[in-house]
Amino acid sequence: MEKFLPTKKFRIKNWEFNLNPGPFNYKEHVCISAAANAGGVSAYAVEIISIQELFYGTKVNFLVGFLLLISTQMIGFGLAGFIRKNLVRPINMIWPKSLVFAAMFNTLHGNISETNDKVRFFYIAFISMFVWQFIPEYMFPWLASAAILCLIAPNNNTVKILGSAYKGAGILDFSLDWNAIGQVFPLFTPWWSQVNYYIGVVLAMCDAQKFPFFSSFSFDKDGNKYNQTKIIDPVTGSLNVTAYENYSPVYLSAAFAVSYCYSLMQPPAIICHVILFHGKEILERYRKTREEEEESDIHCKMMNVYSEVPYFWYGTIFIVMLIIAIILGYTSGANLPWWGVLLAVAVAAFMVLPMGIIAAITNWQLGLNILAELVCGFILPGYPIANVYFKTYGYRAMTQCLLFVQDLKLGHYMKVPPRNMFISQIWGTLVGCFVNYWTLLIIINAKRPYLDGTTTDPTGQWVGLHAQIFNTASILWGLIGPKRALGPGSMYKVIFWGFLIGAILPVPIYLLHRKFPKAKFNLVNIPVILFGLTTFPGSYPNFMITGFIASFLSQFYAFRYKHRWWKKYNYVMSAAFDSGAQIMMMVVFFCLNGVVKVPFPTWWGNDPTTQSEHCFPIKKEA
Repeated sequence: MEKFLPTKKFRIKNWEFNLNPGPFNYKEHVCISAAANAGGVSAYAVEIISIQELFYGTKVNFLVGFLLLISTQMIGFGLAGFIRKNLVRPINMIWPKSLVFAAMFNTLHGNISETNDKVRFFYIAFISMFVWQFIPEYMFPWLASAAILCLIAPNNNTVKILGSAYKGAGILDFSLDWNAIGQVFPLFTPWWSQVNYYIGVVLAMCDAQKFPFFSSFSFDKDGNKYNQTKIIDPVTGSLNVTAYENYSPVYLSAAFAVSYCYSLMQPPAIICHVILFHGKEILERYRKTREEEEESDIHCKMMNVYSEVPYFWYGTIFIVMLIIAIILGYTSGANLPWWGVLLAVAVAAFMVLPMGIIAAITNWQLGLNILAELVCGFILPGYPIANVYFKTYGYRAMTQCLLFVQDLKLGHYMKVPPRNMFISQIWGTLVGCFVNYWTLLIIINAKRPYLDGTTTDPTGQWVGLHAQIFNTASILWGLIGPKRALGPGSMYKVIFWGFLIGAILPVPIYLLHRKFPKAKFNLVNIPVILFGLTTFPGSYPNFMITGFIASFLSQFYAFRYKHRWWKKYNYVMSAAFDSGAQIMMMVVFFCLNGVVKVPFPTWWGNDPTTQSEHCFPIKKEA
């Protein structure tokens, strides 16, 4: 804009201005990035709209949908202002993803003589990944899930269950699709953190061999997909107990049931781990003055020249979004009372600091959704939509808070005034809510049969996995309720032991660390291992082999043996790969495989009869 807009000055009374904004600098670029990060995420509340449209037969009007999106996306921003001191300013709260963006901005806006090589490297990596992604995304989907065992033993169903990533355990399955590989952040998550995560993944795969039934659906006593519409009272939207008793209890796939147990271990494990390993430093931070922070961190000293965002700004956003949430609880058909909304947000506020410490250090943001579902399931049994509202306000308040804090850390690294970051994130979220709602409608209208499980996408790219999991959770925790589904008379009653086990597991690790401080037991992170254990069935295991290899090459080999190269190019490469892959994915969706449909000619690499994996033939389901 600086090259094309006129520089002529205009005067209105005592106010003088021109249309040319001047040179585009890195701080403006950071603000744009913060807005894009805030608005570019997939809003968790779209899953509520999805299951109402796909599985409950309910239309959600625009006003309710938009207010639901904006309130769930922004209520957590109010919490962020009150934990800045513990999650943004401390030097050991590194937020690895922010380092990637910082490296990219320093590359694009640094001194030309110093960054010329980095800029060239960025563009080469970006273009290479952009071009490459066209192959697994469109021409050769088999590369997204290369199931080797299925090729070795095409007639052995047991081997194929072990080898298929889409229908089984994904053993010896690898992916050359960066969108799959990149979901584990292999180029910027610390190696010790990756090792903890993959320990959990490997243990989960061992369980998968005991329980080789990966499905995100719930089932009735006859093995058919559970039809929740049979047991819902159409007037109240709650459970019809008589219809439920005449129909069937709910049954889960073995992997799903085990995953729930591991999920319930996480919150107590996180609280226990943070108290044991970080409790003392948390108390010390609250006692520190700004002057003491300046002495320990140069970033704090440089940022103190800018005015902080007043707590009043954060509090205002929090109160407004809380009021919207309470109104929606009564007017949208959710049947969530005001005290339910307050309790959901209270759960998020209680967990946000320990969750944030784990995320800032390990780069893994652990979930609160199962805990929120459980709490609501006990206090409001029989109301599935109330349950998913409660879960979303509890879980999303925390995740959005941490997303906001992560970008505040980026602003901290790049010396961007906090108020500019705040405004950028707010307007980015507003735009993102419109885009999320519009995109959701396009996808549902274009891909409905794939998303609700009526038919299977031949390419394996549109499966509705998250909507199916969300719907299964609404049935289990909301409609039927944990007391009926997981109570003393249920086959799943052992799941509740997860709370006690999760609270105990960090203790021996801490005691070993105190006994042998040089043995690095402090790098054993039980919450991250448990997070790895819950990877399935929420994700396909096609990322495991190539994701681990990429992480090993970047965070272990290059960091240790090619550190000079790693320091100069690693984060730049990560930013380039992620950008190239995501832009190509949008191009394919809007121009070839989604809004506009231009199918690639059928051949072995995109076999429509086997979901491209060459494992199991697709069966149309009623």
